[in-house]
Parts: sequence; C-alpha cells; structure tokens
Amino acid sequence: MKNKTNLPILVFCFVMSLALGIVLTGCQPRVVEKIVTQEVKVEVTKEVPVEVIKTVEVPVEVIKTVEAPLPDPNKEALAVLETSLHGTTSGKAYFYSKDQGGMELLTGIPYEELKCRECHTRYNMGDKKEQIRCEGCHITAPEAAAPPMAALKLPQYADTGASGCLSCHRRQGFEIVAQKPKVDPTTNQPVTDSLGNPVMVPLTTDVHRSPAPAGKAMQCVNCHSQTEIHGDGNEYHSLIESPSVKCVDCHKIENLSDNPAHTQHGENVSCAACHVQTVTSCYGCHFNVVVPDENGKAGSEFPYKRFTGWKFLVKRDGKYDLANLMAVTYSEGDETKTFAVIAPNFGHTVSNLKGDMNKACAQCHDNANVKAYNETGKIVLTRYNPETKALEFPAAAGVVVPVPQDYQQAFQLAFMKIVNLADVLAAEPAKQEATAIWEYAKDGVDLWQMLFAEPLDKMPPQMQFNFPTPTPMP
Repeated sequence: MKNKTNLPILVFCFVMSLALGIVLTGCQPRVVEKIVTQEVKVEVTKEVPVEVIKTVEVPVEVIKTVEAPLPDPNKEALAVLETSLHGTTSGKAYFYSKDQGGMELLTGIPYEELKCRECHTRYNMGDKKEQIRCEGCHITAPEAAAPPMAALKLPQYADTGASGCLSCHRRQGFEIVAQKPKVDPTTNQPVTDSLGNPVMVPLTTDVHRSPAPAGKAMQCVNCHSQTEIHGDGNEYHSLIESPSVKCVDCHKIENLSDNPAHTQHGENVSCAACHVQTVTSCYGCHFNVVVPDENGKAGSEFPYKRFTGWKFLVKRDGKYDLANLMAVTYSEGDETKTFAVIAPNFGHTVSNLKGDMNKACAQCHDNANVKAYNETGKIVLTRYNPETKALEFPAAAGVVVPVPQDYQQAFQLAFMKIVNLADVLAAEPAKQEATAIWEYAKDGVDLWQMLFAEPLDKMPPQMQFNFPTPTPMP
C-alpha cells in the first residue's frame, strides 16, 4: 500500500523540475547539435545543344547518255560532191569560156563538145554514165576501191603503182618525179657513179611533200582537207575561190621570225611569192588533140614541154602573189592561133630559205628579167632556136618574172605545133605524146587572158644587198 501512495508524488516532482528548467533558459528548449562532415562526390552534367542531322531520301532522275551513230562518210561526201570543183569540173569551163576571155574566142568550139569535160569523177559510158564515181580518186589497189581518204598514194609511197590525186594533177606529179643530174658545187660538173652514169637527184624539193631529209614526207590530204576536195555544197569556178588551206593555218603569224623579209614584206607579199622556188608550166599544148575529129575521136592533152625553173609575180588582193603561165596552140588548116593565160598558182616546191638572205632578196631586187625590161621594155619568156629546132626559156635565168602593166607587149613567146595529128590520134593513149612530132609554128600571142589577178603596179626596185652571211631565216 505504501508504494502506491509515493508514485504520484514522484511524477509531480519530475514535472515541476522540468518546468522550472524551461523557465530558467528563457522558455526555449536547449538543443545540442553535432555537425558531421562527409566528402561526397557529385557528378555535374551540363546540357550541350546537339545539332540533329536528318537524312531525307530524294528521288534522283537517272540520265542515260545515248551515243549518236557516226555519220556515214560516203553519204556526206555524195551530198556535196555534185557541186564541188571535182564534181562540176567548172574550173576548166570557166577559164575556157569566151565570157572570161578564154580560148573559146579562138576556137569557136563550145566546152561541152571537148574531151576535157570527161572528168574522172563521173562515169563516161554505160548504165552509170554521168554518175559520180569514187574510185576515180580513191584507189590503192585494183581490188580495193574507195578506201579512207588518207590512203591516197604518192609515187614515192605507192605499193601498187596507183597514183591517186596525181593521175589527173600531172603538173604536181611532174614536180615530184622529175629528176636532174647532180652537180658538184666545187667543180660545177656532173657527178657520176662507179660505172660512169650520172647521179640523179630530184629536180625540185618541197619541205612538205619530199621524203626526209629534204622534207616531212607529207601527203596531199595533209593540207588539202576533205571539205576542199569533196566540196562544201557551194559551186565555185576555181580553187582560188573555194575554201582551201592557207600557210598561216599552220605557220602562225605571231610565231614567224623577225627577219627583214617578214618585217618589210609581211603585209604586201604572199608567203608563196618568196618561199615557192618555182612553178611548173605545161607549155605549148596543141589544143587540136582534145578536139574530136569527124569520127568523134579525141586524144588526151599533153604539152610541148613541162617546164620548171621560173615563177611569175602578179597582184592579188593587194599583195604581190605567185602565178603561172600556160600557153596553147590551135590549128585551123595552115593557120596557127596562139593563146596564153596567167593566173595565180601554188607550186609544191616550198623552201624555208634558211641561209643566205642576200640570195633570197635578190630573187626580185637583183633580177635579170627586171633589168631587161628596164633597158628594152621586153622580157623574152621563150624563143625558137633553129639550130636545135627546139624552144629555149631564157627568162628562167632570172627565175622570178614580174608581170608588168604592159605584159601583153613586153612578154615575148614562141610556139610549136604538132604536124602529125592524125598519127597521134591513131596511137594508143599512153603512146600519143611520144608519137607527136613538133615543129616551129610562130612568135607572138594572139589572145591573152588573166584570171583572178592583175599586173603589178610597179616593178621591184633593183639594188644590192650586203646582209651578214649566212643569215638565219626560219
């Protein structure tokens, strides 16, 4: 019982003690804090802007390249060949016609009645008569007609004997195949071999068509383009009018050497006038050979002589330019009529003229023909020698023959004629030239013609040169 009485008293005493403590501490409970420090690793993540690349599929149109078929060269050629100079042969008809002051004025025979018009570019008889033929030019072997143009052959390269372009362009063929005896420059005597036979060398050389070392062994088609040979669809009267290669197409003006000839004459003299060594003239053809007789038979033209060793100077397009002279006879009974034509012409005898500039300039400016003209008013081109019964060509001594204003009176020419025309026509074509017997006909020209050119307005002044020798002339 005693224990139960004391419990409330103890509780009361505890409560009172607690209250008294609160009062003594400002009525705030007393809190004892214990600070505990601990290292904590914290990862800090920084937000970085990220560029999001999205791939979008776009439809792509596939372009296919289709190669067009190459044009047929045969069809291209035939499309324009009809109007080309080879197709029309109008070059011959143009210079012959009376409208141009040609030989028709002497003969009175229309061009259509002459054998000349039967050109190799057309068939002459049979079902194909007057049709264009390709194999007239494109021949390398009898069994292989019409190869590519580049296969045309020159004689020094031929493997079958076919001559391509030269089957008709015979003056050019003469330039290539003609030879002369080699002369020793120290003794001026012919050089002979071990058997005593004369050593022969080419009569003319050319830096383009001659074999090495004289030239680069180029062929006709290296300069004469397909457009020139097949035509361009237009009709022309001459190669001079039609598109053709020019020296400056390869030899650019800005690359020429700065020598006195180029600087002095570059604007008033053509390249050919100086660089071509000579032209080849078919002098003295007897026209009656190509005129059909009463039976319709005619022969092929050939001259009294193929002569090289001179070149003529005319004025063309404001420049001194190269020309040639062709002379013809025509017989009517006992009467012989004579004709001569001068026209621009390019000889395939080009030289680079390296060496002695004095000699090069002297072609025109220390010239025997000009001196003869200044002294006598005459230049003797050809004359008959009764002792040899042959023609001489004295103008060749001066090489260059300038054509003066009064050339019709100044130029002196002699002519020969065939006296056995019937025998010539009766002979095989290949033997007609050898069958002909020539005799003196007359002096003087009955009819002159000049085409695509005019005489010089003045003759070249004569002077002596003393350039350092040798002088390079690239």
